[in-house]
Amino acid sequence: MLFKDQNASARIRRSLDVQRALNESNSGAVLVQPVVDTVIANLVEYNNPLRANLQRRPGSGQAWLLNRRSAPGTTPAAWVADTDTSVEDNGSYARTSFTYRTLLATGRVTRKLQATGRTYTDVLAEEMEFRVEDVGDTEDKALLVGNNTADGNQPDGLCVLITAGQCVATTTASGGQAVTLDNVDETIDKCRFNPDMLIMSKRSKRNMESLLRANQMTVNQIEVNGGFLLLSYNGVPVYVSSNMLDTKTFNGSRTTLETGSDTSEIYAVDSERTWVGELTPLTMAPLARTTSQYDEFDIYEDIVLVVRDAAANAKLIGIAP
Repeated sequence: MLFKDQNASARIRRSLDVQRALNESNSGAVLVQPVVDTVIANLVEYNNPLRANLQRRPGSGQAWLLNRRSAPGTTPAAWVADTDTSVEDNGSYARTSFTYRTLLATGRVTRKLQATGRTYTDVLAEEMEFRVEDVGDTEDKALLVGNNTADGNQPDGLCVLITAGQCVATTTASGGQAVTLDNVDETIDKCRFNPDMLIMSKRSKRNMESLLRANQMTVNQIEVNGGFLLLSYNGVPVYVSSNMLDTKTFNGSRTTLETGSDTSEIYAVDSERTWVGELTPLTMAPLARTTSQYDEFDIYEDIVLVVRDAAANAKLIGIAP
């Protein structure tokens, strides 16, 4: 009798699962397994040290809100006698908002592809891998050179969030100048605290290596999260991204365009005060099937780049070949 009751219970549970799967509001909980989302995130981080090492913190609401402290008051701390009264002075604070933006990619596996593929699972896995690469590259580009003014659907990247006052220029001449180690040192020193990331293009990395050898300095490597071995300069890991372009236009004081010339930039980033706020972590969701021609799935996330202290980061601009 107990055996029959267990079978009945199992049938009821399966029936409830089917009902929930047919219910659009609950389908995500039934059809999307947490292990799938974890695999998707790991695929994005594969061979991507920048994403694996830039902090990601869970958020809520429409935007990440923080009170950013401006310059402190004019009265510094002072040595006082035992009974002296201290002179109070307050810094100023400004509410800063970083609005979450949605990154979305839809994948499709056609019926014919399924028929000619080895197995449906193999075909689906390959398509997911390709779409994940697309998502990772698009996210990387937005976090580095995103401009919300140019495209209201994307977040501002470091190119915008690092303000003019935190820029170091290689020269005041239009067209830029070749980078020197002094330029890099000045950029690191421009940060209020201690940056732990130098983000640059492949060309800039080659130039850095040449400068180190020319100055008879050891070209060291450092291990970062994810087991990646990266070039380091004065103990700061060097991260390379294909979205750090070598085609920027520099007018002698600032970068005016992302294309049109041959200069580049280097970002010095403090990852303790710079992170990715996640309203929705990277997620994969299968879509309801409406035709026999194909199966579809969405890969999406709601994120924004947050900078806690505007003076925590800096960038070197006007780097010519």
